Amino acid sequence: MATIKDVAKMANVSTATVSRIINNKPGANIETEKRVRDAINLLNYEPNNIARSLSNKTSNLIALIIPNLNNPYFSDLVNIIETAANKHGYKLYLCNSNDNEDNIAYFLKSIIDNYIQTVIINSLAITEKDIKYLEKHDINVITIDRTNVDNQPNTISVDHFRGSYIATEHLIKNCECENILFMSGEITEKSSASRFKGYQSAMQEYLLSHQVQLLEGNFTYKSGFDLAYNTLNQKNDVHGIVCANDAMAIGAISACHKLGIEIPNQIQIIGYDNCDLSQYSTPSLTTINQLDSKIGEIIMNSIKENKTIQFEYTPEIVIRDSTKA
Repeated sequence: MATIKDVAKMANVSTATVSRIINNKPGANIETEKRVRDAINLLNYEPNNIARSLSNKTSNLIALIIPNLNNPYFSDLVNIIETAANKHGYKLYLCNSNDNEDNIAYFLKSIIDNYIQTVIINSLAITEKDIKYLEKHDINVITIDRTNVDNQPNTISVDHFRGSYIATEHLIKNCECENILFMSGEITEKSSASRFKGYQSAMQEYLLSHQVQLLEGNFTYKSGFDLAYNTLNQKNDVHGIVCANDAMAIGAISACHKLGIEIPNQIQIIGYDNCDLSQYSTPSLTTINQLDSKIGEIIMNSIKENKTIQFEYTPEIVIRDSTKA
């Protein structure tokens, strides 16, 4: 792999001159710049982006802070944003924080040290103090949905009330379910609370308020399995389950398999996310889509054009085989 010294030697200039030309700084005449550019092309030299960041105090890196990659929603989100970033000439700096304060403190310092100018946040552990710390260093902050910090100028949100309402209404209206459970993540989380309210609203509208039942988990496969197994092992009159994410829904499907409950003939299950895994479960999972590739494009366009974002995504149902309709 060619180095800056190789370029300097071929162009018969100093490494400092090569660095100035790479970083578009004045001081070299046209003939010298041409020799350096030709040498770069002939040697297929790729400048060190971190070194350039230190020199220019700018970066082509975009940071994304997420809680973990075990949840398929976050894996899919990373893929969407990274694909859009690469298309627009940016590289993704992934901060897999596990919602740990020490990890977050490390990543925030690293973001500043590497002159990253935009940070995308999808984490409940990020505080208003953290965001002010970033903004103090002139860093553009974009929040996506899963955050406890309100009134941010750059926000992409999801209408979770609507998404959960659609899921519940589908089970009632199109699948002839009455006794429907709602399987939630931590109910104190805003997105969980919104989804539960959407479920409650649909149940109330169809005069089924007396059937409202909440099973609280933590958005993991295991919690979905445990909640479904323990509940369905004792109750045989459940018609449907609306789950707050696909991971818990797939866990619930596994519990039904273990209990010998047929899906969708004996019980119908709807997830929430439309992660890639949802189409490969057995049966494939009817779910609510809250991920769209256009989210990545919206973010990249706002960064390139230096515009604020206020965008709310309206979820849509994706019908597969875990429901009768």
